[in-house]
Amino acid sequence: MLGALLVGVVVGFCLAIPPGPIAIAVMRQALEGHPRSGLQLGLGASTMDTLYALSALFASSAVILPLQNTFTGTPWLMLLFQGACIATLIVLGTCYFKANAVQVAANAQKILAHEERVHRMGFTSDYLLGICISITNLASPTFLPSLIAVAGFVHAKGFVDASFAQSAMYALGFGSGAALWLLVVLRTVYTLRA
Repeated sequence: MLGALLVGVVVGFCLAIPPGPIAIAVMRQALEGHPRSGLQLGLGASTMDTLYALSALFASSAVILPLQNTFTGTPWLMLLFQGACIATLIVLGTCYFKANAVQVAANAQKILAHEERVHRMGFTSDYLLGICISITNLASPTFLPSLIAVAGFVHAKGFVDASFAQSAMYALGFGSGAALWLLVVLRTVYTLRA
């Protein structure tokens, strides 16, 4: 069980590193000198990440076992599947590297507009704001597939078995790892904001 928790912490920390709406919101709070608000935003998002990781584990176990049985019997199909995955990653990577400053600024404006809408809806708690931003992160075309792919890898390599206790510990570790990364970002930006 401790192994599943540690694997979850490492995976959650690593998958939280690419900057997204939550990291930008946390950095903005740090730059404005509001570390407590940034911490609450991060904890709200980490709560949702825990639930997403648990869902991804159950989804991946439903998908990975049939795929594993299919690919074991037909190695050429496995090669074809791996080629399709590589092509998809190359296309997505190319699209991300082509982003220019205008697109990045437009994305930041969308995040700010979303935060304003959430505040207008009556959510005054930064923890709830973190949850709301995390829910909107589901619209990202890479977020859930990444979680499911990593969960499938974790299952396939035997780091976490299919039991509920192991899955729950992994999910708890995943949320804790994401919170740890956001705390590192918050602390670093807050300390160096001047």
